[in-house]
Amino acid sequence: MKQVLHSYRTGHLELADVPMPAVEPGGLLVRTSVSLLSAGTEKSVLELGKKSLLAKAQDRPDLVQKVVDKVQRDGVVAAARTAWARLDEPMPLGYSCAGTVLRVGAGVRGFRPGDRVACAGAKVANHAEVNAVPIRLCAPVPDEVPDEEAAFVTVGAIALQGVRTAAPALGESVAVIGLGLIGQLAVQILRAAGCKVLGIDVDSRKLDLALAGGARRAVLRGGDVEAAARALSDGRGVDSVIICASSESNDPIELAGTLARDRARIVVVGAVPMDVPRHPFYEKELTVLLSRAYGPGRYDPSYEEQGHDYPAGYVRWTEERNFGAFLDLCADRRVDVRPLVTHRFEIDRAEDAYALLSGERREPYLGILLTYPDRPVAATVPLAAMPAAVRPARGEVRIGFAGAGAFASAVLVPAFARAKGARLSTIVSARGITAAGVGRRFGFAEASTDYEALLKDPAIDAVVVATRHHLHAEQAARALEAGKHVFVEKPLALDAAGLARLRGAAAASGRILQAGFNRRFAPLARKLAAHFADRAGPLSMVYRVNAGPLPRESWILDRAIGGGRIVGEICHFVDLLSFVCGAPPIRAQAEGSGEPPDQVTATLAFADGSVGTIVYATDGDPGYPKERIEVFGAGRAAALDDFRSLDLSRGRRSHHGSLAQDKGHRAEAQAFVAAVAAGGPPPIPLESLVRTTEATFAIETALRSGVAQPIGG
Repeated sequence: MKQVLHSYRTGHLELADVPMPAVEPGGLLVRTSVSLLSAGTEKSVLELGKKSLLAKAQDRPDLVQKVVDKVQRDGVVAAARTAWARLDEPMPLGYSCAGTVLRVGAGVRGFRPGDRVACAGAKVANHAEVNAVPIRLCAPVPDEVPDEEAAFVTVGAIALQGVRTAAPALGESVAVIGLGLIGQLAVQILRAAGCKVLGIDVDSRKLDLALAGGARRAVLRGGDVEAAARALSDGRGVDSVIICASSESNDPIELAGTLARDRARIVVVGAVPMDVPRHPFYEKELTVLLSRAYGPGRYDPSYEEQGHDYPAGYVRWTEERNFGAFLDLCADRRVDVRPLVTHRFEIDRAEDAYALLSGERREPYLGILLTYPDRPVAATVPLAAMPAAVRPARGEVRIGFAGAGAFASAVLVPAFARAKGARLSTIVSARGITAAGVGRRFGFAEASTDYEALLKDPAIDAVVVATRHHLHAEQAARALEAGKHVFVEKPLALDAAGLARLRGAAAASGRILQAGFNRRFAPLARKLAAHFADRAGPLSMVYRVNAGPLPRESWILDRAIGGGRIVGEICHFVDLLSFVCGAPPIRAQAEGSGEPPDQVTATLAFADGSVGTIVYATDGDPGYPKERIEVFGAGRAAALDDFRSLDLSRGRRSHHGSLAQDKGHRAEAQAFVAAVAAGGPPPIPLESLVRTTEATFAIETALRSGVAQPIGG
């Protein structure tokens, strides 16, 4: 299907062929008929993309700090690899559209195929022939509202939320600064609410639209705005000011203070500086409010992504209910978006539409619509024909990838792309655009959103599962049952049932199952293990991890999706300790803090008598090195620092170092490919994978109960 994509790194705009997205639980698959360009948001994205890296850094110092922290923690190479992968991710454009439901995801009620819906949200309601949309970002379209008008749902909800935040009463006077799409809609909504409206803009053509839309007065910014405000408000000053402008100047907020009456409300909707002048705002005791996009629920993953609604008794107007209210206003003709449409382009001419935003086409514009033909779309697209000279030779392992997220694109895919004897065949992701972007960058033959087709493809020998954690066990088990060898990124499973399912599938299939326990493949970790290989007697091991905090909204912290940090990450450290001592863990005890506990100290007993302690800290200095493991026993000692330096001691000391951090990702990919090509044995025995995963479950239980827990049995 066709979709408009933008490169954040180069600023290049592309109408790309990408796979149709897959319908997800709690969501809809929507065939787009019309989408609306955002003259403000999308123009700023395009302008940022064209800036130099230095200018981008100046615009987003928060992201620069994250890169600096990663350099301190993981080194320049790892930080650069991650940063470039993020910059190379194709960015979907668009955030407001209308269309028809194609498919309904599991758990969705109230929608069925054929329903007309309006959709909202960046990276959701894209300029694409088909979109996958969570139900809270959809609203049914009334019969009286054509798709062209319903496509205004996002800007309509933004304007409506701005008006709700101002809370105007019947008969009040309100000034609207900035008469773009959102400002024009705010004027009409205020008129419908019984308010007297003053419109202000720097473009005289927009003043006429505002007057036609119900404004009592409309004045150029260079005119006598104060006199117009006094005349509208009987000399008191306006009751509210809604700033819908987009500007780098502080003039809108200063003007608002001048126009407002004593104790008035100033609502900021647009992107403007907020250097609030103290004197007028203090003297009048003005209230400054910010209106957050479409309404309550915005930026809340539990609402937008997981579909948990807010009770109407507590939150009357959520973003979803704002969508419906705006569409009702359109149905009743109290809001009319038709005069705001200045241009229409078919999706195949999307570059002409964006030429208006960039200024390449010098003509006035306001509402720009993209329309979509009714033509077939596919879940799989070829990325490039493979020349005969590089087609897979006999004995090569053809790889299918499930998952194209940040870690997969920055680490796993490059590792498998470099593995000798591997051939990248098909890459699958639910959204499709990431699969197409990563697939093109690394030479995959196809990009797809159809995991079933990947499993049925007889040309694929092995599947790499790099999706979100809650999908690992089932997707890996099905790949094994389809006769594929499987590399599954950690963790294997989030619970005992999932682990049992995967373990059974692996045992019955006769295929190789490998987990992404990469640290045991790191060159310095192997030297560490070899240092103690011929010993007699147990080891004492201490593994300190300065993991750092995660944002509260991170999906990893969601127990149902990410499994939490113990199952999702501590499995790495359990596996490395087991590898170093050469024995499985048999018992776990743990203490922790936090809610849920993520500051964890876990002690593991191993079958050979060795003991390992994992100190997992999440509130340390993020610039401090992340990992250090110390091992003692049999008259020897060793310390491995962050996979960059290793000190060994056995009568005399030796030091081993590396300029670049190597955590073993390339070596683990190579080991998997080599094992598949040779027909086994697996790089890590199945029972070792299972026991490590069981150990993380035991640590969680020990934390809750305060009692040491057996592992395995």
